[in-house]
Amino acid sequence: MKSQQVTKFTLRTLPFLISVAFAGNAFAQQALEEVVVSAQKRTERIQDVPISITAISGQALEDRKIEGAADLQGAVPNLNVVAAPVSGLISTSSIRGLGSGQPSIWADPGVGIYVDGVFVGKNQGSLLDMVDLERVEVLRGPQGTLFGRNTTGGAVNFVTRQPSGEFSGNVGFEVGNYGRRVEKVSIDLPKIDNTLSLTIAARKEKQDGWLANPNASEKWGNRDREAFKLNAKFDISKDTKFFYSLDRSDINESTTPMSLTKKTGYCSYVTVPGCYPAYFNPGLGAAMTPYLQSGVPASTSSTPGLIPNQNLKVTGHTWIAETAVDASNTIKYIGSYRDMTYHDVADYDGTPVNVFAGIRDTNYQTHSHEVQLIGSAKDINYVGGLYYFKDNGRTVQNQIGGFYSFSPLSIKRGQSNFNVGTEAKAVYGQADFKINENMTITPGLRYTEETKTGSYDRTNGANQNYVDGAPYTPVIALTGTGEAKFTAYTPTVALSYKLDPNNMVFGRIAKGFKSGGFPLEAAIPTSAQQAQGVKGPTDPFQPEKSTSYEVGAKGANGAASYAATVFLAKLDDQHVSTLPVGSTSPIISNAGASTYKGIELEGAMRVTNDTKLTAGYGYLHAEYDTFMTAGLTGATVNAASNLVVAYAPKHTFNLNADTKLANTEFGKLKGMVEYRYVASYYNYTANKSMTAANAMPGNYAEDSKMPSLGTINARLSLAEIPVGGPGKAEASLWVKNLTDKQVMQNMMDVSGYYQVGYWSAPRTIGASFNYKW
Repeated sequence: MKSQQVTKFTLRTLPFLISVAFAGNAFAQQALEEVVVSAQKRTERIQDVPISITAISGQALEDRKIEGAADLQGAVPNLNVVAAPVSGLISTSSIRGLGSGQPSIWADPGVGIYVDGVFVGKNQGSLLDMVDLERVEVLRGPQGTLFGRNTTGGAVNFVTRQPSGEFSGNVGFEVGNYGRRVEKVSIDLPKIDNTLSLTIAARKEKQDGWLANPNASEKWGNRDREAFKLNAKFDISKDTKFFYSLDRSDINESTTPMSLTKKTGYCSYVTVPGCYPAYFNPGLGAAMTPYLQSGVPASTSSTPGLIPNQNLKVTGHTWIAETAVDASNTIKYIGSYRDMTYHDVADYDGTPVNVFAGIRDTNYQTHSHEVQLIGSAKDINYVGGLYYFKDNGRTVQNQIGGFYSFSPLSIKRGQSNFNVGTEAKAVYGQADFKINENMTITPGLRYTEETKTGSYDRTNGANQNYVDGAPYTPVIALTGTGEAKFTAYTPTVALSYKLDPNNMVFGRIAKGFKSGGFPLEAAIPTSAQQAQGVKGPTDPFQPEKSTSYEVGAKGANGAASYAATVFLAKLDDQHVSTLPVGSTSPIISNAGASTYKGIELEGAMRVTNDTKLTAGYGYLHAEYDTFMTAGLTGATVNAASNLVVAYAPKHTFNLNADTKLANTEFGKLKGMVEYRYVASYYNYTANKSMTAANAMPGNYAEDSKMPSLGTINARLSLAEIPVGGPGKAEASLWVKNLTDKQVMQNMMDVSGYYQVGYWSAPRTIGASFNYKW
């Protein structure tokens, strides 16, 4: 049945894709710059790689103000990057609807984020800014063969600029509204002793928040960030090179602007064990009522004495050695160590009433080692490798509030801590075999073996009285440990056909998996619940598996480039993150299976010598096939037909126009206008109907629907200004979110009792000045 569905889907779309490919020959003659990527562990033209890829590089990164994963929202088809509730530093990224919204480090992402080929590790702390970027590559679809675990949706690879060995640089500053100030510098030093080349870059940013908080010194949404990057290249010999890079980030700012949007949650729709709105509303509910806000808030008060804050410190070391064995083969070693310290103080209700707050501290480290053999022989290109990855981390969480007593007069506190560890080993290989002059088949396979460990230590609920300023020593009453081993084979096979040297059609089948683990924040089940199969914090959930089928066409013809892909993806043993009724402790279970299908279209055209247009569109249809869970009566039901899929917007679109307006005696006047659109999406797996026979206790889709957001960004620059010295200057005026549109981008239904929303940023305008030599 599955194969028939895939065949029918492919046959319906293949004629369209072929016609798109041949249509490319009709474009104009002004040449575009060539785009290269490293999606297959070697540098290749983007039109030669049988994968759906978006690459943004060079001046486009600066013009579009892309400095990290958060800046990619709306810029790439079928990519959705939203900050998690509370923290603007935790990602809920998804590609083609596949990803993970769980912010804790006991859960793994479904979209792998890489810096120079090194895996970042977790959603927590992944939305930091990058310094001295050369390009960003977004690989859609499972990348389980070459990138491995936790890429069921795809991968995002940030590639930083390597040293040139020549004295050059860029110094700049930026000012804007909300007190925005940015200083940055990037310098390439001359090659030392014909061996050592260095690039040193740094960036500092400050910006005031935009939402007032009467109970804190800083407004919600301010920015205070520092970043440093060092890249070194050692030319040891003609055939052997060594690279070292150091990246550091230090962020200390207030949390995402938020407000109380509803004083009721899904418990107001259902009557199930764990939902007690009649107890909540007379006490806390009544105390919260005066602070309820509709629409974009004008001001949000946090609990007095609790200053909402997020702090992130990341240090990453990467070392790479490569040597040419002969003219056709290279051995490459990549090693890394990354250390992350994350801290946040979060108000989970957006009122001065001490309803629910939390303090979270995480220390997380990763080590990785990879050896690659990259080469060719006759009509074969190949890459093979051995990979080792190890991580360990600990999170300490203090939770405080009247939520635990349902009274604003009885503030309780408790602590829930956990430790995580991973040791993963993998071997992989992939090769391009030329069947004939035009046709190539690319099979690949990866085997992964990993061991996960987890432990928790916590108080017995929030049972200690809280007194502001009084010493607190938690009484740890509950502990547990777990260990589990997971293995997976993740093959891929692609078939491509060259229509001519610059245009091809392709088909690809690929598998991926997201690691299993332990829901270390889950409540400890009673003996009766254990008998019913309810999982505890050290009962492992199994890996999530994805299979993707896609056909596409891509190419470049002088003044234009294009790419079109149609895909169908299946997800099994799906990780579903939920907040049990009446609980503040999230869990993950292998509850579902789902189907994702859609299209991705991208194109660029140089309309004249001075004007270039680029566009991208993604369509996505996502639905659950199976979702076995407890229904409203406690009986097991298949809730699939009554559920929406989270973080899967149906449409994403971007259009960018970049033009040179005039040549003047003062420099070249350039302009850029960009439109980005992300359709509405749901931020929870939620019920379409709360009264359906297969409804489940949990969120209501109408409450969980985040509005669509379309934004216009623009930039006007005067480049190549002759100001003296070895280089030239550039001055720019820019605006982000020109129409000042703001929407709720995430929300949280707190245990079914009330809801808080997290808001997108308002219009920002500014001016920048750069001197390049």
